[in-house]
Amino acid sequence: MPRVPTTKEVVPGAPVNIVLKADQPTGRTVSGTIAAVLTRGNHPRGIKVRLTDGRVGRVQSMGMGGNSQPAATATEGQWTRRGDPPGAEVPSSNVGLDAYVVNARPRQNRRNERRDEHQDEPKEEGPTVTCPVCGDFEGDETAVAHHVAGHFAD
Repeated sequence: MPRVPTTKEVVPGAPVNIVLKADQPTGRTVSGTIAAVLTRGNHPRGIKVRLTDGRVGRVQSMGMGGNSQPAATATEGQWTRRGDPPGAEVPSSNVGLDAYVVNARPRQNRRNERRDEHQDEPKEEGPTVTCPVCGDFEGDETAVAHHVAGHFAD
C-alpha cells in the first residue's frame, strides 16, 4: 500500500492529487491546490482537504509544483461541473430548466400496443336488453342476467 502524505506536507497552497468520494471505488485522482485542510491529524487513507475549486477529497500524493492542473483556476472563480471536458462552455443563465427535461420515450411492448389500438375504436356492444322482472334496468345481456339474479337472491 503506497504511503500517503502526512500533515507536515499537506498545507494550504500545496499542489496535491486527491481522490473524490465518488471516485473512491475506482481510485481516480484529480489534481489541484489545497484551500483548506479538513482532517486534524494523519489518516491511513489520506488527509481530507478542500481544493481551491471547492472539491473535497483525500490526498493520495503530492502534486508537481508547476504541473498541477486545478479544475478551475482561481482567477476564474467559477465552479466546474463534474464530467465536463476542459474548456466546455457553461450554459447560459437565461436558459430555463425545461430545456434540460427529457420526455420519456413511449413504451413499445406488445401489450400496450394492443391496448392502444383498441382504445381508439368504439366498442361494439350487443343489443340493449330490459330487465323482464322490473322493467327498469337496461344493459347488455350479461348485465341484465346479473341484475335478474339479484331479484331472486335470498
